[in-house]
Amino acid sequence: KVRHLGGRVACRTMAGMISAGLGESRPDIEVVAQVEAALLNVAEELNATDSLDDVLEVPSARVRRHRQRLAWVAFGASAALVGVVAVGRSCLRPRSPAAASATDSQVLAAIPAACASEGQDCHESKCCLDGGKSGLQCWAKNDFYATCVSNETCKEGVHPGETHGTYDQYGKFHLDAWSCKKLGKRSLPGCSTYDKEEDCPEARCDWFHTGKCMAKCAQFGSKDACPQTHCVWDGAKCAVDPCSASGEDCSSTKCCSGSRGAAGQQCFQKGEYWATCMDYCDSNVTQKGWSCKKLGERTHFEAPCSWAGQSCSKTHCCSNEGFSCVVKDDTYTGCVKTNQHTTWVDQPVPLPAGWEGTRLGGWKSEYQVAAAAPGAPMAGTSF
Repeated sequence: KVRHLGGRVACRTMAGMISAGLGESRPDIEVVAQVEAALLNVAEELNATDSLDDVLEVPSARVRRHRQRLAWVAFGASAALVGVVAVGRSCLRPRSPAAASATDSQVLAAIPAACASEGQDCHESKCCLDGGKSGLQCWAKNDFYATCVSNETCKEGVHPGETHGTYDQYGKFHLDAWSCKKLGKRSLPGCSTYDKEEDCPEARCDWFHTGKCMAKCAQFGSKDACPQTHCVWDGAKCAVDPCSASGEDCSSTKCCSGSRGAAGQQCFQKGEYWATCMDYCDSNVTQKGWSCKKLGERTHFEAPCSWAGQSCSKTHCCSNEGFSCVVKDDTYTGCVKTNQHTTWVDQPVPLPAGWEGTRLGGWKSEYQVAAAAPGAPMAGTSF
């Protein structure tokens, strides 16, 4: 079914390309309209089939008829249309079952359904992340929705506060009822429910320097999944942040986390047992009773993007105009010049020889940083 829907999207997109992509070159508008109509008509016929096998095994007579129709419509069109029609025909050509199966397996394997957190839909993954005092269970509402909650039980029928439903043939509105079918097993209790270091399960949790049991950072495999509560993405993996965020005790770390909102801040000591990251500390005015002793060094403001020639594995963007974040090989991703940028035009610049070439991001234009408020102490004036 994924490929069945994908065929329709591909054919419709190809038809759109004919109208939008070639519109600027002013081809014969009537021919463009005929080609677009033919592609959409063929796509609708293919999508009218009842099963995936019907798409894989389109009768040869129908294929010939579709190709003849496309050939007739494209006759007399400009040379620019020929390439588009050829690609359009390729989206109609049936693949062998073996090739189709291999392709579909690769697509599905590349997009695994991740376990859901509390309150999120879990009808596809059928699993929940660890959470709550007794774990989370995926309870099904119907075939199209389920959610992860800490409830031990689920009552069948319409739940209080339900607003979604459907109309019957008589126009009467019926609220959705929950089937309360269990999907998968209940997850384990959340790491934050363990108050003592000796109780914090080492296999999946870490005792953070704030004195809390937190989810082990290494289990999160991407930058987006890496939680900013206590972890940082180092460009290759999700790791425990060695420094402290604003509001956390920095007595032991003696540094402030630029990745978690403490850029430009200094760790100031209040007393023997507490210190935290702040912009400044004044024991006579704003922080009376504090020692305001500096612990460690003030954290620098980091540029949001990387500079030319630097690694951009963490930022996925570049600070210099015309430079892009590009993968060179398995060990290096850096900012390299990809465009000759001017006010009016961008001219592509070939990548250096031997670069793999995957582009992870572009460049960030200049922008103005907000000025300090009148009378407020400045973090610094040098670069």
